[in-house]
Amino acid sequence: MHILSLHYQIWIVLIVYFAGMLVLGWRSKSRAASHEGYLLGNRKFGTWWLVMHAFGAGTSPADVSGSFSKTVTGGASGIWVSWMWLFGTPFYWVIAPIIRRMRCQTMADMFFERFGKSAAMLYTIIAALGMTMYLCSVQLATVRTIQGMMGQSTLAATGQTDWWFYGILISSTLIFALYGYWGGIVAAVRTDMVQGLMIIVLSVLCILPALHYDGMGGWSEVRQILGDAQTGGKSYLSLFDASMFSLKNVIVLCLYAPLVALSFPHLMPICGGGRTEWEGRMGFAGGNFLKRVCTIGWSVLALAWLAYLIKSGSDIHPDAAFGDSIRALLPPFLQGVILACVMAAAMSSGDSFQVTVASLFTHTFYAAYKPDASDEEKLRFTKRMGLVLVVAVLCLAIYMQESLVKAILAYFGILGIIGIANGMGILWRRMNTAGVFGTVTLGATAMILTKTAGEAAWLKPLLEFIPGTGWVIILSILGGILGSLGTAPPSPETIERVFSKMHTPIGRDDMLPCRLDQAVPPEARLFTKWGLFIVKPDRQTVIGFLVFSVLCLACIGVMLLLLIG
Repeated sequence: MHILSLHYQIWIVLIVYFAGMLVLGWRSKSRAASHEGYLLGNRKFGTWWLVMHAFGAGTSPADVSGSFSKTVTGGASGIWVSWMWLFGTPFYWVIAPIIRRMRCQTMADMFFERFGKSAAMLYTIIAALGMTMYLCSVQLATVRTIQGMMGQSTLAATGQTDWWFYGILISSTLIFALYGYWGGIVAAVRTDMVQGLMIIVLSVLCILPALHYDGMGGWSEVRQILGDAQTGGKSYLSLFDASMFSLKNVIVLCLYAPLVALSFPHLMPICGGGRTEWEGRMGFAGGNFLKRVCTIGWSVLALAWLAYLIKSGSDIHPDAAFGDSIRALLPPFLQGVILACVMAAAMSSGDSFQVTVASLFTHTFYAAYKPDASDEEKLRFTKRMGLVLVVAVLCLAIYMQESLVKAILAYFGILGIIGIANGMGILWRRMNTAGVFGTVTLGATAMILTKTAGEAAWLKPLLEFIPGTGWVIILSILGGILGSLGTAPPSPETIERVFSKMHTPIGRDDMLPCRLDQAVPPEARLFTKWGLFIVKPDRQTVIGFLVFSVLCLACIGVMLLLLIG
């Protein structure tokens, strides 16, 4: 029996899942009664909680559907829709303790301390814009998956089904908005534990049925079909595709990834919500590495489904392909489990967005409007602002009907620019407020020019030499340098205070009043010429960076072995 185009068993699974998430959110209210509790859980989360929070907050249906969509049209290179973050992972191990040591409640606070009020407000606007694009891609991916499961593989749904189609989208948004409103980051972390495990299930559940669906002969036949289907020099079994994910583009995107990470609003609760620096490091790097591993499963499933479509002569509907595969491969109850997993991925990203982006507005615009606001007033404003942001994103997601991959890359580009400014502020003492605005101005200019390269013949040779993202990085850094050197340097007091905090480990708060020369003596510094301030990494930093680098290379090795055989 079907209800609104979905089997009744699917509805049972969804109702049980939604009820469970609401209960978790409601039970989190007590730990989120204060403003800091709502934003950071009073910094009491353990390692495993932050690993799953980073995994859940950083994994969405857009990652699954985006890589799936690109894979069924371009082959194995579609994995880079999600894997473009791959080699940012070792740098997350280095970034996490720096963010934790700033001892701030939001990333806007960090910008305020380092650059001042205007830079913090600029960061808030750009981060809100970038995260809105991201959550729109999340909602769009959720829509496409449900559309495929309803048997509507074309982009245009019809009549009654269309209304219920968006009704499910609104319902899932309402659920995470409610539990995020009740329990803040505590609810987000607790639900991410459950939802993260569900995403892992999603990554493996469909693979075996796909390899043997409708007479398919396993992975060996998948490779044979895709190998025979190569036309015009295009290989479905190649990890790189000259049209979008060439080797050069992949290298640039991997360099850009840690810069984008420095702009994440949810970076503060992930890196700063734990008891010590270790929880932040393992949470940020470990949670994101877990996502890299799951991406292999998504890619294998997409390649198996592509092989089936080629063998059967079926039409390919890229954005609905993931939902199509679920509907074809699994019985109704497991379809419900997968749909709950998709909803989980969307909601785990949505609740984090709701809490962290709303807090940016509280700590910048609301703080400027009412500097003497009480803790209760800040908490109330953050909750209400979160609901406003969720409604705005929902409306934009319904309106936006563009390519899923383009939405993901737009978010990636927007946030990276302000992340470069933050990175320069961490490494270069001369970086100031004008440098932040210079970074954003030239970076945004480069992004716009590279997006319109098809209309400007003079840009094409430059883009052939360096991909568009590379020019965004170069011009953003140039803008930061020119803006900073062309204006007065930051005050010595600001540099002393910020860099001393940044390099004073958690648990050594007695050293915070010390001067920078005491916090970081000359023998602990690696490079300090031209205003740069780079310290010697400790043993834990070096080992962790090397371990995650090797693990990332191992992921590529596993994928190559699967493709080559």
